[in-house]
Amino acid sequence: MRQKYMTGPALFCLFLMCLCGCASSLATQGLSNGVPVAFNSTGSGTGDSAWFARYEDVVQATLDAGQKLSLKLEEKTIGMDQSVLNFIDDMGSELEMLIERRTETVTWAQFDVGWFGSSSIGRLMARQIVIEMAEADKFLRDWHPAEDD
Repeated sequence: MRQKYMTGPALFCLFLMCLCGCASSLATQGLSNGVPVAFNSTGSGTGDSAWFARYEDVVQATLDAGQKLSLKLEEKTIGMDQSVLNFIDDMGSELEMLIERRTETVTWAQFDVGWFGSSSIGRLMARQIVIEMAEADKFLRDWHPAEDD
C-alpha cells in the first residue's frame, strides 16, 4: 500500500525536473524576448544557435559580449564565412565560440566549454550576445510568433 503512494510524488518530481531543466531554458531564452534566435543544448558542454542576423553583426556582438563579461580573448580567427573566438576566464576555464555565415541573413553559432567547463558560462555568453544585438538594433526583424498568424 505504501508503494502506491510513493509513485505519484516521484513521478511528479520527475515531471518538474523536466520542466525546469537546463535544456528547456536554453531552448526558449531567445523566444521569450521576442528576438529571432533559436537555441539548442547539444550536451557535453556545447550548445548552438541560429540567428536571424548578419554574420558580421553576430561576430561583433560576440566580441562585445566577451568584453562585457570580462573574458580574455585568447585567440581570434575571423574569416569571410567563419570565425573562431577563444575566450578564457580568470580561473582558466575556456569558452570557444564558432560562428558561421549560413546565408546572407542567417548566422549559426556554437559555444563549447569542454567536458569539464561550465555550460552555464556558455549560456550566459549567449544571453549577453542577445543583449548586445538588441541594444545595437542588429536583428533583421522582431520576432513575435503570436503576431504572425
